[in-house]
Amino acid sequence: MASDGKHEALQPLHPSMAGKLDPVFEQLYNNHVANTPMKPIDLGKLRENYSRLYSYGTGPAPEVGRVYDTTFPLDDRTEIALRVYVPPGSEKGPWPVHIDFHGGGWGLGDLETEAHICRHFCVKANVVVIDVAYRLVPEHPFPAAITDSWAAVKHIYEKGAERFNVRQDSISLGGVSAGGAIALAMAHLARDASLPLKLIAVGTPVIDDLSQYRSAADSPWPSMQENEHAPTLNWARLAWFDKLKRETMDTKAAGWFANLLQAPDFSGLAKTVVYTAGADPLRDEGEAYARRLAEGGTEVTLRRFPGVPHPFMHMDNDLWQAREFINRMAREIRLAHWDE
Repeated sequence: MASDGKHEALQPLHPSMAGKLDPVFEQLYNNHVANTPMKPIDLGKLRENYSRLYSYGTGPAPEVGRVYDTTFPLDDRTEIALRVYVPPGSEKGPWPVHIDFHGGGWGLGDLETEAHICRHFCVKANVVVIDVAYRLVPEHPFPAAITDSWAAVKHIYEKGAERFNVRQDSISLGGVSAGGAIALAMAHLARDASLPLKLIAVGTPVIDDLSQYRSAADSPWPSMQENEHAPTLNWARLAWFDKLKRETMDTKAAGWFANLLQAPDFSGLAKTVVYTAGADPLRDEGEAYARRLAEGGTEVTLRRFPGVPHPFMHMDNDLWQAREFINRMAREIRLAHWDE
């Protein structure tokens, strides 16, 4: 599947972004990305390279005690891949567990996408981290990503003690972008199933249903207009991802998963941390969702990182915002599990 390439984000910074970006990010982008020739996007090639897309800014990650891959079966016997990160001193346990859902616009991403972040969380929060390789659109119609992830959460809750040496009473969830949306949706499902969670910790989540709007100008979110031409994620690329999701979406099954602001009940949800990016089109909808949580009685920590675009947390070698994102998130996870 290919597009006409007009939305490709690998191009010189747009004049409308002048003054909105941290100079360190601007230099990083100009040195590594801005002069990349524009080409039509091929989904297969994009998937091959996606987990290395921001490697020009990614710093080294700490060594964990152990990393291994495994799977678990869905009800129809489909095997979903998991990657398990165990802290140093892996003979200890049982451990608290943090379940990660990677980003990638529902159609991209794998167990390499947030591997460095998972390693940081594992060591700095002193928890087992389990990364979930949910199935992608368009091959697997949305909301397969949601239902796969919920099956993973239930499996870890029910079988985690024997399979992963983790504690049933000490589970947190998190993710970035689409993965952030998944973690937020899981909070509702876990509450309804009386499955206890310590924390939801997400970055730059996608919340709203983009298909409602014909253009950035139609969107109710000022960040969508301000950052219509932002680097790494812009309006046109969001629309491309949304079309990819919509082509095969099971609308009835999707329900409010397609727009988390339409969730029917915001009461009784787990403590939540939401981090947003100043130069991200999705900034305002993420912050609006955090306010909805607070209005429903959830304890919420909301922080906006200035001057950086949507995937900034992958650029921790160069951006203080990325390092602070990782360290603050790890601290929140650690305190949720260990501050007793």
